[in-house]
Amino acid sequence: MRTPRKQCESQIYHVVSRGTGRQLIFEDDEDRELFTQLLVKHSTAARVEVFAWCLMGNHFHLLLRAPMVRISACMKELCGRYAQHFNMRHGRVGHLFQERFDSEPVGTEAYLVTVVSYIHYNPQKAHIAKQDECPWSSYGEYVGREGCSEVATTEYVLGVFGGVDSFVRYHEAYAKEASCLDVDSLRKTTTSMPDKVAIRIAEDVLDGTSLDELKSLDRKTRDNGICKLLVARLSVRQVERLTGISRGVIQRVSKQKADK
Repeated sequence: MRTPRKQCESQIYHVVSRGTGRQLIFEDDEDRELFTQLLVKHSTAARVEVFAWCLMGNHFHLLLRAPMVRISACMKELCGRYAQHFNMRHGRVGHLFQERFDSEPVGTEAYLVTVVSYIHYNPQKAHIAKQDECPWSSYGEYVGREGCSEVATTEYVLGVFGGVDSFVRYHEAYAKEASCLDVDSLRKTTTSMPDKVAIRIAEDVLDGTSLDELKSLDRKTRDNGICKLLVARLSVRQVERLTGISRGVIQRVSKQKADK
């Protein structure tokens, strides 16, 4: 009996699917172009928003927003139709994809930032192309690069990052440190980043304000700084430890942001 998929209120899910036996599912750019066309077609038909995507050699990553029932319908059509075309084009038979797709819920904006940057860093991690140069991911769409496939809806995610410039800076500095749903296993997503990494991120997002200074600022400025740290995926406990601000205050800021 299959394990029920985890659901979340945000209805945002990181989806991964790979070739059976780790076989290549994209032989060339013609395959990739076909896949992106089918992705647009079937996500539109199923009313599924595509927030981010990346095509690798034997797997792909998608960040989708919709109820899971609609995502499942989209994936069934997408993978089924693509497999038919791939098999016909390359003279093969049998299943192309390994069982059903993997998925994990993305329940917070802090984790959304992590997942988006992780997806876009995949080509660079695999030494295929730099993340800002890969033609087969949504990175180019986010920065307005000419000639990119028009697949992703970018407004919501850019709002979370705080604009294109912040999107680029975050990817340059922290994408290689992101950890989430891997092609081979589902890693724990609740583990805090090392403090030395958190401090580097804080120095960037706080625009010159030190962690020690944050607690002495006026309430509005302090809470805005806390919010930036939480969006940058520092945990509540980590923000408390590094700033000296009480956990109750940090949790209040976190809840206010979630309610917006």
